[in-house]
Parts: sequence; C-alpha cells; structure tokens
Amino acid sequence: MEMIVIAEDELRRLERRFGPHVRQMGAWNSDGTFGYSSVPLAAVEKAVENSGDPDLMMVLPRLKHAPDRAKVLIESLETHGSPLIERIVAAYREWSSMRMARSSAAGSQAA
Repeated sequence: MEMIVIAEDELRRLERRFGPHVRQMGAWNSDGTFGYSSVPLAAVEKAVENSGDPDLMMVLPRLKHAPDRAKVLIESLETHGSPLIERIVAAYREWSSMRMARSSAAGSQAA
C-alpha cells in the first residue's frame, strides 16, 4: 500500500486555506515531535478518476512516478481545491472500510 506523506506544516497551511476537512484525507501519525498525514495513493487515484476532469487525470502519471508525491498532491489540491479534497476524503473512507472488512474477514477465517 503506497502512501503520500503530507507533513504537519503543509497540512496546517492547507487547513487554513480549505478548512479542517483536509485532515480527513488520510491517517494522522505523530511521534510526539513530528506529525504527518498518510494519504493512500489508491484513494487519490480513485478521487481523480471519479472527478472526470481531464486536467486532473493528467496529474495521475506524475503522482505515481514523482519522487516527491506530496508536492504533486499539494499542487493539485491548491489548483482543484475543496471538490478534490472532498473526493479524496470519500475515497479514503471507502478504502478504510474495505480494508477493515478484509482484516475482519481474515481474522474470522484464522479463528
């Protein structure tokens, strides 16, 4: 599972611009000193594909192969704003639910 890591400072900047919804695009992680959000690449891909926006679709190859995926994602969020954020949040929730269901099913089979 590939993740895009957005550092806490960038997340705060995005939050000031777009609101607290940006924190729901992925899991929050912190070691007490450094915090970051892990956004699943699969959720971003699904959100972009569901957008139907040809300009946004052109971002996917860059996002998949860029050494700094966070930068590409942040640029896309700044360009496409809240609609893209909402799609990523929805895709992340669906992705999380599917993962939990698979985990639960695997646990049931092991018992």
